[in-house]
Amino acid sequence: LGVAQAPYKEWKWHDLGQRIGGPKMIRLADGRLLAAVRLMSDEPDPRGAYGKAARTSLCWIDLKEGKMTEALKLPSGGDTSYAGMVVHDDILWVSYYSSHEGKTSIYLAKVAVD
Repeated sequence: LGVAQAPYKEWKWHDLGQRIGGPKMIRLADGRLLAAVRLMSDEPDPRGAYGKAARTSLCWIDLKEGKMTEALKLPSGGDTSYAGMVVHDDILWVSYYSSHEGKTSIYLAKVAVD
């Protein structure tokens, strides 16, 4: 995770300790950062990206500590990633694709964020 102030010439890098893919972040009205990411594991999954098991999850991002904490595993697996997020009327809407039900499909989740 890289953090910088304008003009973005000096970066501070944090190792999140986990391999992620297809990240998308959103800043909530209260200032917290939430990311939708593909979390990779070392477990094999021939249907997954790069032959590894994967899932799409929502994760809290702590910029000061440079940490990521998984908050919610979305129904997903196999080839899954590239979420989009928007907050409307205090509900987080998350779209993503996944092949966990066999055929790759697009999913839409409505999440209440406390």
